[in-house]
Amino acid sequence: MDVSSIEGSRAGSTGSTAGSRAGGATDATDVVEAALAGAAPRPGRAALLRERWFACSSALGWAAAAEWPDPAVEAVCAVVTARHEGRDARDRAVERVLAHWAGARAGAGIGLAETLTDLAALSTAVSGAGAEEPDDGAGAVVPGHHAPVRGPDGVHLLRAVSIAWTDVACGDIAETAAVDPLSGLASVRYLRTRLAEVYRAARAHGRAAGDEHALVVLTLDVRDWRRVAPLSIAGEAAGVVFDAGESIAVVGRGTVVVLAPREGLAERTAVLRRLLTRRLAAAEGLVGSPTARIVRLPATHDGACALLARLRDAEPEPQHEPEPHHEPEPDHT
Repeated sequence: MDVSSIEGSRAGSTGSTAGSRAGGATDATDVVEAALAGAAPRPGRAALLRERWFACSSALGWAAAAEWPDPAVEAVCAVVTARHEGRDARDRAVERVLAHWAGARAGAGIGLAETLTDLAALSTAVSGAGAEEPDDGAGAVVPGHHAPVRGPDGVHLLRAVSIAWTDVACGDIAETAAVDPLSGLASVRYLRTRLAEVYRAARAHGRAAGDEHALVVLTLDVRDWRRVAPLSIAGEAAGVVFDAGESIAVVGRGTVVVLAPREGLAERTAVLRRLLTRRLAAAEGLVGSPTARIVRLPATHDGACALLARLRDAEPEPQHEPEPHHEPEPDHT
């Protein structure tokens, strides 16, 4: 896709957002601000790209015109048409904003095939606009000259968009299913149900849920489509160590959570850590070393659900609880 033959940026208005999800405008604004750091916005060119994109998408068969506008569309037009500080910065920004856009399409109930067709329409729109008014290299538009085709590799972008769409679509499925559709492990919904049972039992006996249970959080830095294999391997390793009825669930892109009794938990976690290191040594898609840490249960079930949401959304990690000094291999953040 030619992402640099048009110079431009954020459209002057994002009012045309029919069919967008609630809160989408704020999310898109955050993405644009991050992606445009150090870039020069040019609203006029972004507005022109948006018009061309919609026309191309309609020509390729977009069914419902009212569902096409979205804050994520505005974000794509802003980032694609901006002048960035170098090719690498531009390519990273374009990939990030397209991933956000694909997730917004999935969240709005738009299928993957239609999303990829819309991506093709964007490529056509960018190429067509660039052929008319390319940049002269200093920020000015020079009519009548054709700009070279530049930008992230098309296959790479297809994969990034497909992964982002699948993350949201499968995340929605996992919210209503007992089993995660990608890894085969229990889903976050199932784990929330098990936690509710643990909290009810603790309350009935006049104890805190964290007195007898804790969470073991396995974190994997997994990238791209190859992340499914490391998650499955991590889940199997957890099942070897925690084989007495503990609940093992996948939470987010690269996190596996075990709900387990506290007795002997530090020793079992240390064993799991070593097992993970061995089994994941040659796993593709894994960056760095996996971590396993013990996290104390919050005081309430609502607090536990909020903790799972933070893990799922890759927000700042919770503080692990200190382990007794006499126990081997204490956990570290």
